[in-house]
Amino acid sequence: MNTTRLFTALALTLAAAGSAMAQEATYDYPQTAPSAVSRAAVKADLQQARADGSLMVTELDYQKAAPLRSTLTREAVKAQTLAAIASGELQALNHDSNGVEVRTARPTNKAMGMGTATAPAAMRHGG
Repeated sequence: MNTTRLFTALALTLAAAGSAMAQEATYDYPQTAPSAVSRAAVKADLQQARADGSLMVTELDYQKAAPLRSTLTREAVKAQTLAAIASGELQALNHDSNGVEVRTARPTNKAMGMGTATAPAAMRHGG
């Protein structure tokens, strides 16, 4: 009998929750406010403020500068890059701060002291 009451209570709870979630979503669009000043009057006020210097300058006004242009040629940039690689400066710039080393070239077997063979002879012949 207790299980019947439990299932009935659970069913009623789920039904109530389902009906509460089934409401239609609505959005109240913003309404335009009527203006007491005409467009021509606003433009005249703007021109007056620009003329007398009372127009507020914002950070957007400073972002109108021309984009930066390089003074170097492509060949000069390539030469600087090759010089940075040769001097190790590029390796230092690519070095991770947590101690992980970034390698720019894969070492060969000879550079690792392994000669030309990559595996012992016994392993090459399968036993």
